[in-house]
Amino acid sequence: MPQVSTIFLKKMRIGIDLDNTLIDYTEAFVFGAKEMGLIPEKWNGRKAKIREFIRNRPEGEQSWEALQGKVYGRWIGKAQLYPGSFRFLWRCSLKGWFPIVVSHKTKFGHYDPEQIPLREAAMNFLKLEEIWKTNESDLLGEIYFESSRAEKLQTIENLGLDVFIDDLPEVLEDPNFPNSVRSVLFDPYHQHASTNLEKKFSWEGLSNLLLGEWEEYEIIALAEYCKISEVKSLKAVRGGGNSRIYCVNSADQSYSLKLYPEDPKHDRVRSEFDGINLIFRSGIKSVPEPIGVKPKLNVASFKWIEGQPIENPLEEDIQDCVEFLKNLQKLKGKTEFNNFPHASAACFSGEKIESQLNTRLDQLRQVDNDELNYYLDEHLEKVMIQMLARAHDIWPDQGFANPLDRKFQILSPSDFGFHNILKCKEGKLVFYDFEYFGWDDPVKLICDFAFHPGMELNQKLRQHWYRLMLNFLGEDLTPRLNASWPLYGLCWVMILLNEFRGKIWERRRVANAVERTSRKKILTRQLHRSQKMLKHIDESVRTQTFDFQ
Repeated sequence: MPQVSTIFLKKMRIGIDLDNTLIDYTEAFVFGAKEMGLIPEKWNGRKAKIREFIRNRPEGEQSWEALQGKVYGRWIGKAQLYPGSFRFLWRCSLKGWFPIVVSHKTKFGHYDPEQIPLREAAMNFLKLEEIWKTNESDLLGEIYFESSRAEKLQTIENLGLDVFIDDLPEVLEDPNFPNSVRSVLFDPYHQHASTNLEKKFSWEGLSNLLLGEWEEYEIIALAEYCKISEVKSLKAVRGGGNSRIYCVNSADQSYSLKLYPEDPKHDRVRSEFDGINLIFRSGIKSVPEPIGVKPKLNVASFKWIEGQPIENPLEEDIQDCVEFLKNLQKLKGKTEFNNFPHASAACFSGEKIESQLNTRLDQLRQVDNDELNYYLDEHLEKVMIQMLARAHDIWPDQGFANPLDRKFQILSPSDFGFHNILKCKEGKLVFYDFEYFGWDDPVKLICDFAFHPGMELNQKLRQHWYRLMLNFLGEDLTPRLNASWPLYGLCWVMILLNEFRGKIWERRRVANAVERTSRKKILTRQLHRSQKMLKHIDESVRTQTFDFQ
């Protein structure tokens, strides 16, 4: 194991709350509430909404407490660690720090006739997750369960902690919370805007705050987990907007080591490493060779690709892209892909695209920025309403809400384009970055390639792309393409604005150190690009001038 930097000789004593801070019960509460008949079967809300809904029912408070008892006991297996928390604890362990859990948890749940011991259930969960007293891993120092908040606060003080992380403001703002302990609020759903507490919205953010920049010995340790031995040197390289990428040189080979960001909605490691592994083993060698993976740490390694980015693509490059997609679709019938996940943000119906548009707009509306809000209200939303009305009117016969049948879906790299392609010396193209890979609607792939702001294809190349893809997939796609392309374009209009969102900005700031001090400039640029794309969509529809015609 590499030597730890001397800066960490003084251990930081970190305290962590357990429920809804380290353990995410979102899915467990949804499952349990449905099992008990407390919410509708189609419910898709978070814990706070479930609690509000149940408490408004007759005997709601009792029902809520009964649900909590079952979720924290009988159904704890439906829970999961918060994304990024395992890697946070692992980094702590490398520094010789072993965080301490202090939890307000009774021995048994209220109104639980089974009397399942909640503390034992929690301990077993942590063992299964390999962070507590297992042969594989032991990432926690101690665990304390207290029967009341007052006892919890007293334990925090007695332990002499430097910092304590909790999801409840009422704990951190309690008059008895020790003044000597730094308090950090974990607020993944941005529920506590009114508090002045120091807060972070993700474990990635907590890692940046408390653990700082990744040091060389940490990266080497990750490389060793991913089957890269005898590391001679490593260098951070600028990758995508989300992941950290290192070029790692061993005795006889160079590798790409990729640290993925936490993403509760999509398993990026499985999509990329498992996807590329299946593709590579099937004989398609125009992807990086996969080497090793550690899913719990969200890290994987591949052989390094020597090649040049394609800054000025030609029609023949478009042709090579289509040929790659043709080869990829030959794998659709392989059993290994039967249960492979959907591509990230996959859309199999018009209704799904509309839902995604509304979600993205709602997320942007939460940003406190006058210029952005004016643009959303006076321009973007108005065009969106028009395009949705148009899509509803002209959607093909299968129906706006009906999902696309599996036989018409494709295996899609999703984030596909020249920004993720290298040209090798012999002219061969190598396709990389499959974080979003999976099953998707071919129309979405067609549109995403054409709209992707990382390429800004000229009209001639877009037309060539449309023509080749429709020749490959069939002209019968045209009606759905005609109805949906402005909607997919609007998705990209809003994706360009993601830097306005604090959580997204933090992720990209970490991935690209070069952009850490220029947020205002970047936001201005992204707003301009979004406005330009919106204008193009609006004018194209009004003038009936479509690149695929």
